[in-house]
Amino acid sequence: MKIVASVGFPRVVCAAAALMAAPAFAGSHLWRFSEMFTNAAGNIQYIELKECCGSNIETAIGGKWVNSAANNATFTFPNSIPTGTANKFLLLGTAGFAALPGAPTPDFIIPANFLPTSGSNTLTYWLYGDATLAYAAGMLPTDGVNSLSATGSTAINSPTNYAGQSGSVNAGPATPAISDWGVVTLTLLILIAATMVLLRRQNDLTVLRR
Repeated sequence: MKIVASVGFPRVVCAAAALMAAPAFAGSHLWRFSEMFTNAAGNIQYIELKECCGSNIETAIGGKWVNSAANNATFTFPNSIPTGTANKFLLLGTAGFAALPGAPTPDFIIPANFLPTSGSNTLTYWLYGDATLAYAAGMLPTDGVNSLSATGSTAINSPTNYAGQSGSVNAGPATPAISDWGVVTLTLLILIAATMVLLRRQNDLTVLRR
């Protein structure tokens, strides 16, 4: 009887072992826009994205981009990020935002006025149709305090970066400071007004006495 050696089984076993040993492929398609913010001047802005679905391998963002359609602004991610992406945030912020007290460190710096401060707009992440966010004119607050969420609601800004640091900033119009000369001028005006009131009262008393 002729014995035929079987080679199929060992090859299948080896192939399966190789697949089990191979690292998982990095992804990049589960990031979604979650929050955006601007002040009236457009120099203090941020865009926050969140990994939507609990995947730890959404790291391959290097070379992908975010586009703001209304002003045709595009930011391309210069590098990918470490693993452990599940439910994490990515924070893109302007240099003006990064310099504010209370601002978590942006993961990436975007140019000022990346978001238009008026009119409607559509944000797109890479080529994924379900990673697009459109909003109508007037929806994005410009008061420097409130932000717009992906649900269309507004609330006090609450940016969070990839490391999990969160905070809140105040980029509203500053109250004009009164200079030293302004204080002196105001004091003199008050004194003059008080003097005029006293003089008028004295004149009234003199008239009554007559």
